[in-house]
Amino acid sequence: QLPAYVDRRWVEAFQETSVPTVAEFCLEMYRRMGLLEGIRVARSGDAAFRRAACDVPEFFVDAPYEGEIVRARFLSGELKLHKGGDSYETLPPMNFTKEHISPTRDTRLRWMQSVLHCTHYVTGAGEQAYLRAEDAPEITYVNRNPIDRSDEAYTELT
Repeated sequence: QLPAYVDRRWVEAFQETSVPTVAEFCLEMYRRMGLLEGIRVARSGDAAFRRAACDVPEFFVDAPYEGEIVRARFLSGELKLHKGGDSYETLPPMNFTKEHISPTRDTRLRWMQSVLHCTHYVTGAGEQAYLRAEDAPEITYVNRNPIDRSDEAYTELT
């Protein structure tokens, strides 16, 4: 279906891109499209990023669970894995460092800003509902235009 919507070069780029994760796939496609020229990409999952970030009181911990890594909420000194609805499983205690920590929704802005030091932040409608601008007053917040048909959103590059 892709050839019906985009130029052949983007179909070829899509077919040639082979990376292990969706995030890496998107970054590689954006790079091939020239959308990342002059942009420094910082990945919040990188150990160096996490080490550089400020401490936050509410966070998740990357923890082993049934042969994979999951994000368990650290609450009252315990790791809690959300199982759906009101159901949580308490995971065994483990030692963890900043490299294992990622913030909750309410602490993410301050955590990311402590590393990125951005001047502007484009927010979608969902973020506008919970983002606490007072956590980073130095940022200019820009409301993103609504995307009516996101499944068809694409900009042709010439």
